[in-house]
Amino acid sequence: MSENISTNQLLIDAGAACGECAGILDIAYLRRAHQRRQRIVEAAGSAALDGRPATPERLYSWLGDVPLQAQPNLGAEGYAAEVFGALGDDVQSDLHREGVELADGTRAKVGRDVLRGAAYLLAGRDSLTAGSRIGLSFFLRGVLGPAEPALSPFLGGAEAASRRGAAAFDRYMAERLAKAARRSLAGARTLQAALAAANSALARDRASSHVREIAELLFAGHPLSISSATKIFGISRLAARKHLLRLERDGLAEAANRGKTGVVFVARDGLLTFQPTPSPRAAKPSSRLAVATGKPLSAQERARLDAVVDEVADRVRDLDRLLSRLAPERQVSRG
Repeated sequence: MSENISTNQLLIDAGAACGECAGILDIAYLRRAHQRRQRIVEAAGSAALDGRPATPERLYSWLGDVPLQAQPNLGAEGYAAEVFGALGDDVQSDLHREGVELADGTRAKVGRDVLRGAAYLLAGRDSLTAGSRIGLSFFLRGVLGPAEPALSPFLGGAEAASRRGAAAFDRYMAERLAKAARRSLAGARTLQAALAAANSALARDRASSHVREIAELLFAGHPLSISSATKIFGISRLAARKHLLRLERDGLAEAANRGKTGVVFVARDGLLTFQPTPSPRAAKPSSRLAVATGKPLSAQERARLDAVVDEVADRVRDLDRLLSRLAPERQVSRG
């Protein structure tokens, strides 16, 4: 009986974390930025379970066309990118359709019961597939809301747990779900603080400056080079370079790659790390992210982010579609 109470408490904790996360994500821009990162973590974890390990940072780089150093797991990032695409809301890949059908079938079978849904999709020999994990992700979206806890990084040993019986599997899944929900909440808090820091740092910039738009696209989850910023925002290379270097200097962006093709910048969001974290002595006192933890977004900042959500989301979506068409032609090693 105590085990059942503990399992139920874990589910309550997971629900509470997802509920708090949903409160943070009431801004559409922030919600999409968070969910993009969660899906990257989920896709990388899912690929690893299928024997194609790819870190979230490498998948993030692949999706943003950042040059990657070759590794023995050739093709892992491309496979993880396929899983990431299938986790989207408007994708019509076979893997996406399989996930949708499994989620629909699960809802028809078990309603909104999280543990029964997980058992229906994952328990049993050879049940832990990319399709079943995507199906579980879709099923959980309808139950837990926008937090989208990434479960795959915690699903090692799921088949062994299912062999120990229903109660053991329920306990196993409740523990994993609680961990994933807490990580999702921590990620949402960190991203919110990073956005507040960015808005604070750019508050005095004139409205006509493109630096805000560049920061918005970076924090939406898409890397930018000087060349891509020039094309996307219709500005000179000199202006694009000035804005990106300014964001790096202020601790809002970091270089994901410094290669022959130029520098590619990503948001320094505190979630995905591409460069070694500087020591406390080396850190600049003026770094906004170092001092802005937990600062809430102001009403003006929230309104600004809500106003740009559709435009930024369309840009990210268009770039992802372009990259997915080019993916078969790309090489993992590009120097």
